[in-house]
Amino acid sequence: MKKEHIYRVAFHEPPIEDDERKDFFFSSLSAIYEDFTPEQIGCKVSRLWNIGVSGGTPYEGAKCKITREPLTAKSRNKPESGLNSGEQKRDNNLPQEKI
Repeated sequence: MKKEHIYRVAFHEPPIEDDERKDFFFSSLSAIYEDFTPEQIGCKVSRLWNIGVSGGTPYEGAKCKITREPLTAKSRNKPESGLNSGEQKRDNNLPQEKI
């Protein structure tokens, strides 16, 4: 079973004007930089990789803390082999309606 995780960016001060949020969550380290600049974070993404944030080592900077957090999701039932999602299995033993 593949372990899922997310990255939590906890700013010491709200980074967005007129928005009091300090905590933000991302699916990857590079996704952080889609919303925030290296100046807002306090470092470039390459530094996060070098520190080992992707392996679980937290980053603590002057502007924020970035941690890798476990993500729990409900397990999904796999569809029956050969069926696309949304298709229903047909019982070929039942008489078919003629059109």
